[in-house]
Amino acid sequence: MTEQVIRAIEAALKRGLRVELLLDKDGTIKVQTVSRKKLNIVPTP
Repeated sequence: MTEQVIRAIEAALKRGLRVELLLDKDGTIKVQTVSRKKLNIVPTP
């Protein structure tokens, strides 16, 4: 990974985001942010 990618990951983590690293088939590393949201589950009557 380049210094630019590492700085971008650190900046995202400092903002409270979750970061995911994925290994592509060609061997490159993809970086993306991940968000989670609670599902509202309505009980069945």
